[in-house]
Amino acid sequence: MIRCAVVAAALSLSCGVAQAQDRPMGRLTHLPAGRLLALCQSPRTSAVCDAYVSGISDGITLVETAAGPGAARRVCIPQASGIQLRGALVAWMSKHPDRMSADVGPVAYDALAEAFPCGGTGGGAGSRP
Repeated sequence: MIRCAVVAAALSLSCGVAQAQDRPMGRLTHLPAGRLLALCQSPRTSAVCDAYVSGISDGITLVETAAGPGAARRVCIPQASGIQLRGALVAWMSKHPDRMSADVGPVAYDALAEAFPCGGTGGGAGSRP
């Protein structure tokens, strides 16, 4: 509980319901992707980045697994350390500066989808988690 509060405070989170037509409906963290990139690149705050990317990785795996064994999967994240996930995220975000003002969730999802595609060359584990 305390760790969650520390992460939330460190990220200066502002939670709410997305209302723009081009954004998914539901709860999104309105944190610019560039802010997370800065946290990931700083030795002082890299643990915050690791916690965020581990959480989104868990969420992706849980949602895609819950869809069932026959469902198409886009992201297959292997057993990877937080440091490996952070590295993939930072590498992708550094190549996409045009996305740094966008909400971090969809950006992080796209980064992990490209780094760990199912059946792809990015280190994914085929069609299973």
